[in-house]
Amino acid sequence: MADVTDKGMPAALFMALSRSIVRASVAGATSPAEGIARANRLICADSSQGMFVTLFYALLNPAARELTYVNAGHNPPLLCRAGHVRPTQLTLTGIPLGIESDVTYEQRTLHLIPGDLILLYTDGVTDAMNAQGQDFGMERLERVLQEQFQSPAAEVLAALEGTLDEFTGPTAPFDDMAMMVVRCPG
Repeated sequence: MADVTDKGMPAALFMALSRSIVRASVAGATSPAEGIARANRLICADSSQGMFVTLFYALLNPAARELTYVNAGHNPPLLCRAGHVRPTQLTLTGIPLGIESDVTYEQRTLHLIPGDLILLYTDGVTDAMNAQGQDFGMERLERVLQEQFQSPAAEVLAALEGTLDEFTGPTAPFDDMAMMVVRCPG
């Protein structure tokens, strides 16, 4: 999941370029961290207008129930586990791509247990505004996850979309929104 600074055609082109660079860089990498560092160097070489990309890159190993990730300045995904009152944020492991070329990225491995749920999202979700100028915010996002925790991933996503639509009403979104829900099978 990634998000580029700015809006419009230049940002869209920069995102397309960044996506291609990331895909090519991680393909032959020995680890996600090494692949993202390589992508960062290449993106820095093309980032002449001060644009940068936040990115959450993950490899899911369903057999081992492991998620290995690099979070390059992106909104921390939320992890919901049975028995926990609130979702926890997955740790940042580096700065956004395209800012400094010699950055070292860390990676983390998360051991999943059956029923775990992870939400990836862009800042357009939490920054969505209603007619009164209020942000949707983290509190509402976490509340929907807590209420829908036992539901299948598709239903959690539908509930999030419905709650966002109800909150914003007819107000056109200021920013793009993307969400993905991952559920560890039991």
